[in-house]
Amino acid sequence: MFDRSEIREGMTVRTIDGHKLGHVLSVRGEELIVEKGLFRHKDFAVSLEDVREVAHGEVYLSHGPDSLFAAPKPIEPPEKHH
Repeated sequence: MFDRSEIREGMTVRTIDGHKLGHVLSVRGEELIVEKGLFRHKDFAVSLEDVREVAHGEVYLSHGPDSLFAAPKPIEPPEKHH
């Protein structure tokens, strides 16, 4: 288990098998926003439920890239406050 406050901007995000997906851009609501990397050509969102652990300054997911990207989550634009 991990605490959401452990996740910081710039941390490396890895799949369950250790492959690097990219870096954390931000945590928005219940999603981790990850910058594009080797597996994706656009930034993408990952549910915090998919985070297995945070260790050694890196975020490890509970899936591999195939299951993560079978139905990628679009990134919603941040809410604007008036």
